[in-house]
Amino acid sequence: MALPDRIVPLCDLLMGAAYADAQFKDREREEVREMLADLSGAKLTAELEQQIEKFDPKKFELAASAAEFKSDPEDDRRRVLFLVATINDADEEVDFAEDDYLRALAKALALPDSALQGLTVDVEVEELRTDFAKIRKGPPPPPPKKNASVDVDLE
Repeated sequence: MALPDRIVPLCDLLMGAAYADAQFKDREREEVREMLADLSGAKLTAELEQQIEKFDPKKFELAASAAEFKSDPEDDRRRVLFLVATINDADEEVDFAEDDYLRALAKALALPDSALQGLTVDVEVEELRTDFAKIRKGPPPPPPKKNASVDVDLE
């Protein structure tokens, strides 16, 4: 996988991850810059810096960017997924939108579900619903006592 040749679509995938939770933070931008510089082995070009600054999440097409990597060996596609997960972790927050983005990327890269193991939050929704229903109802009221008298003071 020759990353410098495909640094532009990789940049888009990373920026898509940074915007996945609709809360783009400076730390995420810096993480993208550092990662791209490390991968390319050089200082970022002016064009790449401009791409980062002008990235528009509304115009971003995940499938088109991921298509650049889809024919790579599975291990290389998993690496792309791992790089994107690193950006999700940069803001130190767990967000389901970021997980959804990662799942969509794995699908776009034609990776098996096992590729997401350890990278996403697995929540058993049905189990949570059952637990919530139990908590929501609360314990049953105590049974009334037999032959209990009630004193009422009318004064």
